[in-house]
Amino acid sequence: IDDENKFVGIITDSDIRKALLTHKSLEGKASSIINTKPLIVTPDLSIVEAERIMALNNYLQIPIVNQNNELVGLHVKETFKHKQLHSENLVIMAGGKGERLLPLTKNLPKPMLPIQGKPILEHIIEKARLDGFINITISVNYLAEKITDYFSNGEKFGVNINYIFENAPLGTAGALAELPQITEHQYTVISNADLWTALSFHDLLEEAKKLRTHGLMAVRHHEIQNPFGVINTSGNKIISIEEKPISRFCVNAGMYIVTNSLLSLLSPNKRCDMPELFQRGLECDLKMHTYMMKDEWVDIGRIADYKSIID
Repeated sequence: IDDENKFVGIITDSDIRKALLTHKSLEGKASSIINTKPLIVTPDLSIVEAERIMALNNYLQIPIVNQNNELVGLHVKETFKHKQLHSENLVIMAGGKGERLLPLTKNLPKPMLPIQGKPILEHIIEKARLDGFINITISVNYLAEKITDYFSNGEKFGVNINYIFENAPLGTAGALAELPQITEHQYTVISNADLWTALSFHDLLEEAKKLRTHGLMAVRHHEIQNPFGVINTSGNKIISIEEKPISRFCVNAGMYIVTNSLLSLLSPNKRCDMPELFQRGLECDLKMHTYMMKDEWVDIGRIADYKSIID
């Protein structure tokens, strides 16, 4: 990549070997052997489709490049990925109504909206399986039968699926009060059902174990530019002037690792959102951490967000 993160090309060990066989010097410039026109894919291509392309072409890796020619990731052949199977539960919160996506969600729950011919939720489940998670629990409420009829017990998707049925909307954390009775594992992976991201569930879990945390929240940088010049004053005296300053924040990315110690702070059938649960953890002196993600990420909360993926 160049200084602006624009994709330039790729060099593999094969390129280097070929260069040496044609008597190029080790002191030569990388630009003389770089492949500037390799096979690349866009961020909207699913992991499963990328795996198929690599298998058909015998490629070991494919760069992921967005429409601005920026490198945003790398698909790597499954052979080189971590093969560990995780017995921990992965819970997908799929009970929301998706009101900001009306009329698309009038007769279809948001997680069942199609991307590349299959539901958002199916993409998440496929990714979970590739990350080594085969025990999946889905929390459902709005039009629950649309989800349960499609996925059933998960057998045809190569996973085991159980369901938590919310009698009423319980927020992004409330339904998790049942989990300590479902799992004996210390850690549980949680994901919202409306995310389009390449973030590895495996990496998230391993980081939580390394930190020995009670709660790990995936976060990402978000910038907001003030459209006006900001005048900093003391009384009526000008101290400094900032022209259209940019404010930077860490924002919640909707993926978490939680322990039963944190889940014990929930009450059955009581509404609670995940930020509130993490706040309760802080108040109880539990260890709370963040995981800074740099992967491509879209929260499919609005029609514009959805169209940005399918267009």
